[in-house]
Amino acid sequence: MKILFVTTRNPNKQGDYLELSILHGLRKVLGENCVDYPKKKIMYHDFSETQKNSLHGRGFSLLTHPLDDISNRNIFDNKFDVILYGSGHMYGEPINLPELNSLANKVWVLDGHDLYGNAPIKINYNGEQIIGNQYKRSFKRELIIEEELVYPTGFGIPFENIRPFTFNKIQLYQKTAPKYSLFEHGNDFYSFDDENEYYKDMSQSWFGLTCKKGGWDCLRHYEILASGSLLLFRDYDKKPKLCSPQNLPCYSYSTKDELYDIMNSLVKNNKPTNKYWEMLEKQQHWLNNFGTTIARAKNIINILDRDLNTNE
Repeated sequence: MKILFVTTRNPNKQGDYLELSILHGLRKVLGENCVDYPKKKIMYHDFSETQKNSLHGRGFSLLTHPLDDISNRNIFDNKFDVILYGSGHMYGEPINLPELNSLANKVWVLDGHDLYGNAPIKINYNGEQIIGNQYKRSFKRELIIEEELVYPTGFGIPFENIRPFTFNKIQLYQKTAPKYSLFEHGNDFYSFDDENEYYKDMSQSWFGLTCKKGGWDCLRHYEILASGSLLLFRDYDKKPKLCSPQNLPCYSYSTKDELYDIMNSLVKNNKPTNKYWEMLEKQQHWLNNFGTTIARAKNIINILDRDLNTNE
């Protein structure tokens, strides 16, 4: 399969996590049979137009290691099976460009909208107005309503970012735990300038606390798992089934008392219980099979392959 991945052009909007996750995975799986156009420079560690520190999350995790470049970027000398538009449409950039669409048989779109914000199509769900499905033949991160040719996807983390478990645990949960996950009010300010220190903080924590933010998916979930910490997810049992992360094994909690009861039952006298190990093993299995950029890309490739073999 050969994919033309149409990237976001605006240099101030280069850090979209879904675009970075899926492009990273497709390049890893397909090699030069996935061509990013325009070239997603930051993924090759060319920060001449967009400084890494200016990106959301400082480019941690998804930009740790540069991709190998493509030898031939003359897309108009090639024929592609699929055009996959990235997240540019979220920032006012057009899709379905005739000069590009003529290069392929099918056109698909990544839809990385949060649940809330501006988008042409909105729906009412559980008393809230949220962003609905925007395109047919799309892969959507915050998928609420099932619809033909709209498939769930989500963020992923590069396989090389997954770290071994360490017994050097010095704290119950990470310093960057969101206030909402702790039932506290206010904005989250604690951050790290160094990626290794950021992962070290999580890896030295028995637990990584996380929660819904603008949507249910968040790169934090995957970073916690990759660090070797046990993820606890506030209100995960209330997440719509198709919203990412899908089918993640975890402990869900809805009150502060419930959170501390869970932590105290899983780690006793600074030692993990059998239940801790059992859930940690399940989470690591999920991460390796469903939560890496490669796993996300393989799922998309399988769907695209099926679509290419239909007459719709």
